[in-house]
Amino acid sequence: MSPDKVIFGIDIAKGSPGAKVHPRYAVAILTGSGIEHHRMVSLHKIIRMAWQQRPHILAVDNIHELTPGRRDMIALMRKLPPETRLVQVTGGEHPISLISLARDHNISFDRLDPNQEARTCAMLASMDVGAEVLLFEDKTFIKVSRARSLGRGGWSQNRYRRKVHGHVRQKSREIEDTLRILNREQGLDYSSRFVEGFGGYVRGEFLVDAPRSRIPIKQTKLGDVQVRVQEVERDAILFRPLKEKKRQFLIVGIDPGTTTGLGMLDLEGNLVKSHSSRGMSVSDIVEMIASYGKPVIIATDVRPMPGTVEKIRRSFNATPGEPDESLSSEYKINLARPYGYSNDHERDAIAASVHMFRRHRNRFEEIRKRTPQGIDTDEVIIRVLKGDTVDSAVAGLTGRDMVSKPDVEEIAIEEPDTITSDLRRTIKRQHETIKSLRTYLDELQSEMSRKRHRISVLDKKLNKFRSDTYATLRKSKEIRIRDEKIRSLEHELHQKDRHLKDLTELVEELKRLRNLEISGRAIPVKVANAFTKEAITKVKEQYGINTGDVLFFKDASGGGPATVDMLSQAGVRAVIFRGDMAHNAQEEFLEKDLPFFNVRSVPVNYLDELGVVDPDDFNPALEKFIEESHDRKRREKEQLLANLVEEYKSERRRGIE
Repeated sequence: MSPDKVIFGIDIAKGSPGAKVHPRYAVAILTGSGIEHHRMVSLHKIIRMAWQQRPHILAVDNIHELTPGRRDMIALMRKLPPETRLVQVTGGEHPISLISLARDHNISFDRLDPNQEARTCAMLASMDVGAEVLLFEDKTFIKVSRARSLGRGGWSQNRYRRKVHGHVRQKSREIEDTLRILNREQGLDYSSRFVEGFGGYVRGEFLVDAPRSRIPIKQTKLGDVQVRVQEVERDAILFRPLKEKKRQFLIVGIDPGTTTGLGMLDLEGNLVKSHSSRGMSVSDIVEMIASYGKPVIIATDVRPMPGTVEKIRRSFNATPGEPDESLSSEYKINLARPYGYSNDHERDAIAASVHMFRRHRNRFEEIRKRTPQGIDTDEVIIRVLKGDTVDSAVAGLTGRDMVSKPDVEEIAIEEPDTITSDLRRTIKRQHETIKSLRTYLDELQSEMSRKRHRISVLDKKLNKFRSDTYATLRKSKEIRIRDEKIRSLEHELHQKDRHLKDLTELVEELKRLRNLEISGRAIPVKVANAFTKEAITKVKEQYGINTGDVLFFKDASGGGPATVDMLSQAGVRAVIFRGDMAHNAQEEFLEKDLPFFNVRSVPVNYLDELGVVDPDDFNPALEKFIEESHDRKRREKEQLLANLVEEYKSERRRGIE
């Protein structure tokens, strides 16, 4: 780790991000000079510490210990220094437990102590373990706008607006000059957009194809202008490993033949892949193994090792894994059963790799114990299998010089006789068989215990179901009655909802017509299907007929003086009709002095029971009707006066005679 590199390891110590009370954290600050611990620190204080020490990495084992959601995480990252990266040391989409990572890197800690967990996170991040949390794209958005509201203003409003917009334009041009220099010197592309206003710019916007840390423009608010600099958010959280994942070391068992079987284990004894296929060539087998990792031991279940397996072993320069003698079928079944297999070829391949793993397991554990912290134990194991000692392997990985040891004269050991060797091999094989059977017995006993517990749980559930059956049957009739009542109420509620929806739409339509009437753009009209009392009553019940309303009748036939009298009493302003109206009805309209028009002279735009007429059509027609009504009344009065004069003259003539 670089001496000037600062890493914050963080672990939650108290509370939860989603709780009302703000959580507290343990913070371990890792520098070149050592580790500094802080206990029970709030998130706000962590942000202040980050601006003071400018850490390169904020390392956590779970990012959701800091904030409960993505939006809160984005808000937190905007408050941190631009150069600070957030790292989840347990990985990205598929996290690995912190305990496993610490064990693989020879770091010991108490998982119940938040301070030690924070220290572990910082140490793992310093080894480039984990994935960086990417919330922003490598783009930056810069916005220049006014810092004050222009308000309603007064006599000097235009001068003040011109002054503010001029400052926004000046600041926008300064930022654009800086971006041009960056484009010329560093090749940073950008796009700009300006909204012009009175005397300058209302705002200026820049989108730069570079992270915020590379742009020397700060977020400020000074006088009339404010500059906002923000990273462009990603649509979803992205995890990027701090370093490329190393190839996995494998113990590979191979069963060659017409159908080739493969069984791959990691150095922890976990099954990585089992496979069987017909007609696989040596190159096909090598390609498949290489796609899953780097084999350190190539194993077989027979002795001597077949030539095909030997070719594959040489291709990888791996350690040969040959048993003392060919493995028996019963022993291979016991070895492969815990891992599962599809056929005998996969079983033999898995058994070969498991046999080699068990042979070297104690040696692997001893190497892990002797490997110092921070050294990849798998690399040490590989070097030891190649012939190095643990110390020389560690020295080779760390770059330290080894102190040469004096040569020790090898003591010749006499070869045991054939019978003793056979007995030793038999004893060893039987010990392995016994050990495997004991493991299998433990698994069977554990499975039996689980099944007994399952049977006990099911028995309790069955007894509970039996006791609840009578109560369920007793309540079934009441439940059925309630269900019917619920359905009836739901139906009634549905009808009321529909009625409410119709009324709501009607109210909205009336509001719209009222707005049109107030604005003078149109005159609302209430529509009736026929010129009858029933149709008028229906409109009155549904929409109401008020003084000054205009009515439109789709069919003018059927009405008479009584119908006209009904409209006159309601205070209707005018009537528009379609078709021919009865003569006595027309006379009643004239008698009541109630304006009426044909739809051909005053067009009506209507939908269902509501419509509108153009004031330019209605008002002239109304004025014409009023004028004609006045003329008619004047003529009637003149005629009446003329009749009275003639009658008076006639009576005078009769009196004289």
